[in-house]
Amino acid sequence: MKGLPASPLKVFISIEWAVLGQESGIERIKPMPSNPRVLVVDDDPDIGLALSDYLRNEGFDVEVVETGNAAIHKGTTQSYDVVLLDVGLPDRDGIEVLGELAEHKPQLPVVLLTAFTSLQKTTPPDKFNKAFAYLTKPYSREEIKEVLYRSVIRPREATKKSQAGVFNPSVSSEPTFPFPSILQPSQAKEGEGTDHDGPFTLEEYQRLVEDVQLMEFAFDHIPEAILVADTNKRIRFANQTAVQALGYTKEKLENLRIPDIAPNHDNQRYQEHLKELREGKILSYYTTHSTKQGQEIPITISVYLFNFQGKEFTCSITKPSKKTAEAPREP
Repeated sequence: MKGLPASPLKVFISIEWAVLGQESGIERIKPMPSNPRVLVVDDDPDIGLALSDYLRNEGFDVEVVETGNAAIHKGTTQSYDVVLLDVGLPDRDGIEVLGELAEHKPQLPVVLLTAFTSLQKTTPPDKFNKAFAYLTKPYSREEIKEVLYRSVIRPREATKKSQAGVFNPSVSSEPTFPFPSILQPSQAKEGEGTDHDGPFTLEEYQRLVEDVQLMEFAFDHIPEAILVADTNKRIRFANQTAVQALGYTKEKLENLRIPDIAPNHDNQRYQEHLKELREGKILSYYTTHSTKQGQEIPITISVYLFNFQGKEFTCSITKPSKKTAEAPREP
């Protein structure tokens, strides 16, 4: 199932610590209580089967339907703890289904599953905010487990403590939201703090999302191509200039590895330069990148290395070059 230069990442880190840090890490999520009920709504049988198998192994009762009408019928006539709702259904728009479920079962958490990173921008806030959270495909099992914990398990635990007369100051009456999966942040390290105490309110969350969208917009309008890759050389972020220069869609490019677009990539030489990069030096050179159509384009590239929550990433900033002869091999 299914970056940026260092200074904007500080904002990403503070958001993630404030949101995901409330649970102290996915690995610390408590075992699921017995048989919470999940309604999975997805017209792709493979996704439905994969989700149901995984969730049953995690201790959930799962029912799968493939249409919006079936989701409305099941969701309004039967009892579920949470709904996982695909937005792209064959018979009904997923946002419409969300609205009907919210009208009939306002306390039922609905998690939207979407392949479109622009869903929040294109959906009116009065409709979008009826969802408990949203996940962007391809999402991970950890994201599914984390959002189900927040929507089902934590409220149950809070209710039990309340009934037992136990005050839990960490449980807020304000709505809380997971970190947007569009950014795919790494997990915060244990012991690291945050400037934000407690869960986000809806207003704070929306303001932070707007900040992230502003940064994404700014990087997409920089004339240089920007690529951020992890230690496995998988591309984690590509701005619009890189997308246009290489001829891929953003989704496709962010699923490739550096060797897929850099025919001169030399891993051994890259390892030799790691010490310099870790000392904060910038590696600049001429090389070529290969487009989707197989055309090799000469570029000037500057490579930076930074740490994001204990993990190393490289940020490559490139621009077209007229120099083609004797270009050194890419490290």
